[in-house]
Amino acid sequence: MTGAELFVERLQALGVEWIATLCGHGLDPLFDACRRAGLRLVDTRNEQAASYMADAWGKLTRRPGVAASSSGVAHVNALAGLVNAFFDGTPMLLVTGSAELATMGRGHFQDLDQVALAAPVSKLARLIGGPDSVAEAVDEAFAAAIAPRPGPVHLTFPMDAQRGAVTIDPPPPRPAPQPSAAPAPKLPDAERPLLIAGSGVFHAGRQEALARFCRQCAVPVVVPIWDRGPIDRPIPEFLGVIGAASGGPRLLADADLVLLCGAQPDYRVGYGDPRFRSLAPEQLDSARLRPRPEWLAEARRRRDQFQRDFLSAAQASRRAGLHALDIVAALREVLTDDLALLIDGGSIGQWIHQLLCDRYPGHWLTCGASGVVGWGLPGAMAARLRYPDRPVILVSGDGALTFTIAELESAARQRLPFVVVVADDQAWGITRAGHQRQFGQPMASDLGPIDFAGLAESLGARGGRVQQADQIAAAIRDGLGAGCPTVIHVPIQGGNDVPVIPT
Repeated sequence: MTGAELFVERLQALGVEWIATLCGHGLDPLFDACRRAGLRLVDTRNEQAASYMADAWGKLTRRPGVAASSSGVAHVNALAGLVNAFFDGTPMLLVTGSAELATMGRGHFQDLDQVALAAPVSKLARLIGGPDSVAEAVDEAFAAAIAPRPGPVHLTFPMDAQRGAVTIDPPPPRPAPQPSAAPAPKLPDAERPLLIAGSGVFHAGRQEALARFCRQCAVPVVVPIWDRGPIDRPIPEFLGVIGAASGGPRLLADADLVLLCGAQPDYRVGYGDPRFRSLAPEQLDSARLRPRPEWLAEARRRRDQFQRDFLSAAQASRRAGLHALDIVAALREVLTDDLALLIDGGSIGQWIHQLLCDRYPGHWLTCGASGVVGWGLPGAMAARLRYPDRPVILVSGDGALTFTIAELESAARQRLPFVVVVADDQAWGITRAGHQRQFGQPMASDLGPIDFAGLAESLGARGGRVQQADQIAAAIRDGLGAGCPTVIHVPIQGGNDVPVIPT
């Protein structure tokens, strides 16, 4: 058995179903081992897309997605998904090929210290020193990726370690680490508590425990914008996202106790202060707060008033033609409990989070805390692989979609269907609006026209363009039944002008 064959065997024993990749000679032995073992390779046109797929799979399943890249600049490209996973605490593995160990540091082809580049944004980054080290390296990487707080890991896999013969019996795979139970902290009495539930609740699988805690304690709960969704169904305690650029109801400022559960005290929640207390997802069953139904009612009133103000400001600024509001209305019309919804883009993401988010389930996916754009098409490919029988819709801005637009061909060729709704305002909308407010004019944030429907068809997908609001939902339904990627081009006259409502 070669090192590459053992690597693939180990991945399959750990439940890996596919590897996202862009071919390169540094991966040849690994590819051959995958082919012979029946481990699917999902190929992309850019290593960045492959790594976004692995990141998205980890976000959707709580299990590490795997991306493979060749060496040198290919590794640098693939770091994009690793960085995104690092921001969010998402389990994924990036394996990168390289030339032989013996010539490392001596100027062999694409000679680069790939481990050093990956280390600052990885929970573990290491070089596989030979075929006999493969099993240990894979086990160590997976254990690190899923241990709390989850995150990305990296392995550099030299050609001689891939091709060489394994000379020792590999140990059995390690069992997955289990979170240790901890008693809930004694929480201070509070008149106006607020629970901020983040990605850690989803990764711990504690969504139901969260809903029970909120119901029993009558505590309002919000989710940091772009985090993994831990609210699987509408509940009266869920009041939407916090930290949106478009503002939010006045909740955090007036809370006298803020519980962080599976969330980070970062820019979206004001970095924390003495009111903040940590509550681990595993402690939700034993934690207690005195119910304050009157505060919950007031918090809901504030949320409802904020949404009315937001919608009123949006309506007041409407011009002739289609608007982002029309896309939100169409999505509301087609949304079902099992639909996987992906949101890529700054402006359109703000609209959806403010006006559509009465729940925030784990099968919805956004860019994450990094705020990156351009991950949406690879994310939709991963969502289709995760949910072969569910409808999958990606809503993207025109700028975000063009980062990885060539992946439409990859998706069409590999029979990974989904619907893409493109909100096209011919601008980097959220940046353009910010420039307009601050400086009176946009700077390097306007974009030119693109025929997205025609471009989609040139890449082997279906394309269509809508001109009226009542055509959008029908076009989405038609695309969901098409059996191939479908791009719906929605030219909008309003969308980059997202209202900013002061809290």
